Amino acid sequence: MSNKRAAIQQGIFLLLLVSFCITSCEDRQTKSQQPPPPQRQPPTQSMPDKNLLDDVIVIDIPLDDAPEGSTASTAMNVYFIFDGSGSMQDPPGRDCEGDQTFNAKIEGAKWAIGEFIKKVPPDVNIGLYVFSNDGRREVVPLGAGNHDKFLQAVNEIRAGRGTPLAESIKIGTDKLVAQYKRQLGYGQYRLVVVTDGEATGTPIPQAVKYATKYGIPIYTIGLCIGENHALREYSVSYQAADSFEDLKKGLEETIAELPMFDPTEFDEK
Repeated sequence: MSNKRAAIQQGIFLLLLVSFCITSCEDRQTKSQQPPPPQRQPPTQSMPDKNLLDDVIVIDIPLDDAPEGSTASTAMNVYFIFDGSGSMQDPPGRDCEGDQTFNAKIEGAKWAIGEFIKKVPPDVNIGLYVFSNDGRREVVPLGAGNHDKFLQAVNEIRAGRGTPLAESIKIGTDKLVAQYKRQLGYGQYRLVVVTDGEATGTPIPQAVKYATKYGIPIYTIGLCIGENHALREYSVSYQAADSFEDLKKGLEETIAELPMFDPTEFDEK
């Protein structure tokens, strides 16, 4: 009788052991199928290597004050600064290579941005800051699916006043840093400047140091001003756009590495 009881107990033990092994294996398999968490990165890995910036220490942006509802999103963020200063109302001159399709530079710039923006994937967060005849202001906050609002805001710009590039770069940097916190340090961040002239007011180097401190890369497109612009030295990418077609291609370069972006869509059919 004791031998029978021992056999029964041994059988129960083996059943429990097999059940445990099956459950453990299923847990390990489920965990192995889960995608790895996104890797947190600083806003950029490559900043201009200039003597002016040698003493700038890139800070580790604190995330303990991230706004409520923040999520670890890997979304791409592109914040545009559009120069709507008085000189943009001028007709294209000799510096715009034979590009006389438009009566004013600002009209050609609006066309180029319109052609470009409709190629940008809808899940990319875009925002727009403008200085123009109506003053300096953010007209489109960073967000996804706002392409129509972006184009409408661009088309409503009226050229006038000065060129406060440095102040605008600082504000654009702050907007991207705030988004960096919302995404808990994940994703990509770019500040794109479209301008046709030199800055007025605060010197450019001050703004560049500010953006560099927070690791925000600057992409500049100089419209009909050639290579000689203050931002050429300090931008991760500087494109000299000598025509409005060049401006469109320069905008393309700012998002060329994006997934789902096909640069051949810009080719003439």
